[in-house]
Amino acid sequence: MPKHENKKEKVEIKENSEKEETNILNEQEISKSIDTINPKTKEQQELENLIQQVAALNEIIIAKDAHIAKLQNEINQINQDYVTKITEKTNEANTTLKAKIEELTNKANQELSMHKKYALEKQAINLIDIINQFAMALDYKPTDPNIVKYQSGFQMFLTMFKNLLTELGINEIVVNIGDEFNPEIMECIEFVHSNELTDNKVAKIITKGYKLYDRLIKPTSVNIVRKKS
Repeated sequence: MPKHENKKEKVEIKENSEKEETNILNEQEISKSIDTINPKTKEQQELENLIQQVAALNEIIIAKDAHIAKLQNEINQINQDYVTKITEKTNEANTTLKAKIEELTNKANQELSMHKKYALEKQAINLIDIINQFAMALDYKPTDPNIVKYQSGFQMFLTMFKNLLTELGINEIVVNIGDEFNPEIMECIEFVHSNELTDNKVAKIITKGYKLYDRLIKPTSVNIVRKKS
């Protein structure tokens, strides 16, 4: 592009800029002239002041509303956290209570089961005493044939009684001559001397002992060996 054209454009831009500045100055002068010609009245000035005050109050209200909204959000969050914690604690309490109730229920059922299991203990002891009497009678070896027949009948009854005891969970304690004396399942009736057995050995079984399931209800009565010192 020719240099004289660039120079021409620059001159035009400068002239336009000067015109705009002149227009701005003219507008300012006109505004001042209008204010000078028509000064604001007291009422207009008060109205403007009031408008400015209202605008300022609106800004304050907007700021307060924003602050209130922020506080409300914080309150809502606190309430939500509180509800969450209360719910968690309630669930924990319900779980603990449920476990405790289940524990007590199981314990009650176990105690009831144990009570039922050993409810026959007293009656079983009476029955065992009768059985032991039959057994002692059968230990006698008669020579009279009639008594032998009676003993056969007693033996039949004794077997029936023992079968009944087994069905009720009552089992005979197995003790043999020569066994070591065990105070947990035996009771000593008498100390005796023996040439064949050593001290504290069972020399004779007086009456059989029994357990109701795993509970001792009748110890085995025995004589045990005690050497003379």
